[in-house]
Amino acid sequence: MLMGLKGFTMLELVVVVIIIGVLVAVSLPSMKDPIERSRAKNAEFNLMAIYSAQKRYLLSEKEYYICDTSIPLENRVSGINQNLSIKISDPYFDYNIRASGDGYVASAIRRDGQCRNARMNVTWDNSTIDKQGCAAW
Repeated sequence: MLMGLKGFTMLELVVVVIIIGVLVAVSLPSMKDPIERSRAKNAEFNLMAIYSAQKRYLLSEKEYYICDTSIPLENRVSGINQNLSIKISDPYFDYNIRASGDGYVASAIRRDGQCRNARMNVTWDNSTIDKQGCAAW
């Protein structure tokens, strides 16, 4: 038997792994809200891009662009991008533009996560974004 070798015992290594596991388990829930807020900020930016593009579309076409409701919600971004000449790419939100009175309501609807089905709206007459259904935003 070799004497005088120094190192860690199996018990010490197990204790360190358990401590690291507990620290990770405690820190993960606190990271969900900042991640959700950053995804929401991206959706806000996209809604403001739609708002600005709708103003240009109105000048050239004399009407607002409205999404075709026969197209599934998750596939409407390509029509928005093409007709409004913008580039929205967002794996966390679906986007829709529907008629409302004399104008439109553009919506970003959360696909999954802690804010699933929560939405943000911007209207033709007000560039303020209305957030509904998620306390993390």
